[in-house]
This record gives sequence, structure tokens and C-alpha cells, in this order.
Amino acid sequence: MFEQAPRAGFARRLAAIIYDVLVLCAVIMAAAGLAFALVIGLDKAGLLDLSAYEDTAAFFGQGLQRWLYLLYLLSAGVGFYAYFWLRAGQTLGMKAWRLLLLQQNGQQLTPSQAICRALLAFGGLGNFWLFLRWGQGLALQDQLTNTQMVLISKEQSKQLNLYKTAR
Repeated sequence: MFEQAPRAGFARRLAAIIYDVLVLCAVIMAAAGLAFALVIGLDKAGLLDLSAYEDTAAFFGQGLQRWLYLLYLLSAGVGFYAYFWLRAGQTLGMKAWRLLLLQQNGQQLTPSQAICRALLAFGGLGNFWLFLRWGQGLALQDQLTNTQMVLISKEQSKQLNLYKTAR
């Protein structure tokens, strides 16, 4: 149904990214808060000793826990995108700008495609690939994961929303 829609250009993709970054910041802050709460809880329960650290943030800034914490926050970000792409084919920013993500054959993304695409987007830098491959409408992450981002009409967006609520 949407595979014939035109591919999204750089400006709309960038607008959706800006919108999504605001939501993503909230997700990362919630994930960080959860990690801090867990560590403080473990300290209070006597299962972890934070006395060697200046504060809880210092605990996350050193050694192995630094890398685990960064990996955890990265997975929260990837999980944000993968969740929305698998659930609806759209993040909140994509919905606002009427963009839809699907496979190049028109099917919904697979979990591995969603995760790989989120990792390969390089924080949105993969969209500059649109300028190198002018006229194809595929960002680097699209080409590497066999996906495409299309621009849908207002009517298609309404149909998509009706279909999702009926499921």
C-alpha cells in the first residue's frame, strides 16, 4: 500500500530527527535515573559499597561500570527507535512529518532490521548519504538494511492510524 509512496528527502528526515531527539532525551534521562536508583538501592541494601566514590555519578564514570553504563544508555536509545519502528513504522517525529519506515518490498521491518538500522544511522549522519546518492532517496542506513523511509499523504496517515487502532 505504501511502497509506491515517494521516498523522504533530507529536510523532512532532519525535522523528524529534531522532534525525536527531544523524546529521546527524556528516554535517556529516565534510563539514567533508573540506573542511579538501582545503584543507590543496592548501596542502601548493603549489596554495593559506594563509599569509595565521591558520589553516585563517580561510580558510573570509572572502570567497567562506565562502559556498561554507556552500553546501557545506547541500548535505551536503540530500543526507543526499534520499539516504534516495529510497532508502527514511525517514531513520534516521523508521525508528525508523515514519514513511514518499511522494507523496500513494502513489508514491516524485522527486529534485526530495526536494531541494525538504529545502530547504522550514526546518530542521523547516515542521512547525508542522500546527497552522495542523489535521486535514489535512500540514506546509508536504508541501503545497508534494505529499508526505505517514505512520505505518506494526509489520507494515508489517517488510514494508517485507523488500521493501527483497529488491531
